[in-house]
Amino acid sequence: MPSIIIPLAVIAGLLLVIIGAGFFIKNKLSGVSREVFGTDDFLQGYKEQKRKLSETPRSVHAMTNIYLPEIQRDFPEFDYEHFRTGAQAVLRGYLNAVSTGSTATLPDDVTNKLRNNVSEIIENLYANGQKQHYLEPVIHDAQIARYFKQGGTVTVQFNLSVGMYAYLEDENGRVINGDKDNKLQTVYTVDLVYLQDADVMGVYGESLGLTCPGCGAPIRNLGQKFCEYCGLGVVEVNTRVWKYNAVREETQRHKAF
Repeated sequence: MPSIIIPLAVIAGLLLVIIGAGFFIKNKLSGVSREVFGTDDFLQGYKEQKRKLSETPRSVHAMTNIYLPEIQRDFPEFDYEHFRTGAQAVLRGYLNAVSTGSTATLPDDVTNKLRNNVSEIIENLYANGQKQHYLEPVIHDAQIARYFKQGGTVTVQFNLSVGMYAYLEDENGRVINGDKDNKLQTVYTVDLVYLQDADVMGVYGESLGLTCPGCGAPIRNLGQKFCEYCGLGVVEVNTRVWKYNAVREETQRHKAF
């Protein structure tokens, strides 16, 4: 009998230790939950925090007030609202193109580089039997984030804060990344570049073949405003245009700024 009582006492003691540890952990979690989430229920607090994050827009790198005066000094005809609205249209077209698997939703004022980039994303998704969903996107804010010149290229970068349902499905329709129930709040950067217009250069080629309407002298230089012989004002031939060249997400791990 004593040999049976001793193991039972040991087991009972272990159970009491386990129960005590359970209460200790529960109380500890409740304390942490109250401190972090404001509720004793850790799981409920976590879910509520996740819901709040899904409804809180992320801030953008807003440098419009800094860079816009500089841009307009360099380009007096730069229409900020026009290009800001255009950046939003490009982002919506990008998200729609990836979701639908068609680049037809991209606006006309994007470069071939951007169009080809979206095509590659679509092809990779198709090859892996996956489907990316970007549903109900809402753009909260759009601001100029950077303005810089590199070689012969001028770039204006727009930061856009967007909220949407974003998730990736496998070939069986199972969600393998993202969340169907909670919105993703994220930031995208859209590059607007001032570059050579291939269509204009294709028309004029290396030799302009233009003449002064006054004296008939040849106009040799692109952008020439006055005839170098008679001084008559001539219409400037602009061979450079603004186009949207890139779209990328600024994740928490990768930030451009």
